Amino acid sequence: MINYGGICMNAAEKSNLSREAQMQMNALKKISRWRNIAIALSTLGAALIYAGFAGTDRNLFLGIPGIIVILLSAVSAIILNLGIKNGRRNVEKMINILNCEGDR
Repeated sequence: MINYGGICMNAAEKSNLSREAQMQMNALKKISRWRNIAIALSTLGAALIYAGFAGTDRNLFLGIPGIIVILLSAVSAIILNLGIKNGRRNVEKMINILNCEGDR
């Protein structure tokens, strides 16, 4: 059993922590893909706004949904980015615990 900062871990617990870190890294990759989709949707919203408000013929049926799409996708991308940032920090802590225990 290994003691790390008041946390005692045996080999099984260390293996579980390593597996958990790997699962969280995989989840972060999926969340990153969703963030990229949200950014792409905001680009689609910009195209809708341009189609609705550009030129002499104003079309509110394209412009207003474009604004809504941009707002929703931007908020989604911000929230997903925050999750990625916090998830990376959590995985970093797990890896630091695993690396420090290997030294002892």
